[in-house]
Amino acid sequence: MMIDYPEFEAMLLEQEAGATTILFKYIHILNRYFTENDELSTDAQREVMDYIYSKAITAHPLIAIFPHMQAYIIKEIKSDKKIPDILLEYRNKIQKNNDKTVTTTVNKLIKDGSKIFTFSHSSVVRKAIMEAAKTGKRFEVILTEARPVGEGVSLAKYLGRAGIPVSLYTDAAMELAISRCDIVLVGTDWYWHRGFINKIGTHSALRIADEREKAFYVLSDSSKYIKTPPSDWSRDKHPESQILMEKIENVTVHNPYFESIWFKGVSNIIIDGEIKEFNKKNEIIM
Repeated sequence: MMIDYPEFEAMLLEQEAGATTILFKYIHILNRYFTENDELSTDAQREVMDYIYSKAITAHPLIAIFPHMQAYIIKEIKSDKKIPDILLEYRNKIQKNNDKTVTTTVNKLIKDGSKIFTFSHSSVVRKAIMEAAKTGKRFEVILTEARPVGEGVSLAKYLGRAGIPVSLYTDAAMELAISRCDIVLVGTDWYWHRGFINKIGTHSALRIADEREKAFYVLSDSSKYIKTPPSDWSRDKHPESQILMEKIENVTVHNPYFESIWFKGVSNIIIDGEIKEFNKKNEIIM
């Protein structure tokens, strides 16, 4: 079976975008395919869904939205709904929940004069920053590069071109960068009751923020919740050439993109617009 769409291959190879952005690209691909092939039987639809899902989860094994949406689609197919309609419902639900988180962040967390540190390039964090700027609040965003892909550089360019003051530091200067902020905002690709997954380097940001008594918030929606953390990290290995272009004897390059982070030190997690607290064991009070 082949899905001969350039955008499908691009989505599988995507390294810079956050989980929600990748999800929306995935939904676009599914919508195109099932609109162009609307004669497929229910069994054939499920077979194609299983194939596309296997490709997506292999390329992005640590993004919780994929298994979450796959289960949703398979359940809804049984009620004779058309897949494009299911996709629209799901996309609208995710968008609505993300918008709630953005609204809470803008209204409750981002203040006039804030100095906001963020790491990597979370779409929900970016949207919250942009929405806060639209309300007339004046603030500064502080970032580090987020090597080796440079998501922080990408976000710095985006915000700077939108007229938002940005300070961009090297990753090695993360401690200095966080020392200048008063709040840290990050996204997540996967969370459970005791922790979350995000770009490697997030745990360092949390430790520094905790030591310096800076507020640290995780912004999310409920589609990224799975009861347990990932069990297989074997595919979180990425091109050595991003770190070292040449092969050198006795040098082994390690290039993971993600890491698992406990909630200890996190101020709150915002889920579908609700600010969630943690219990004494640093577990989400659902």
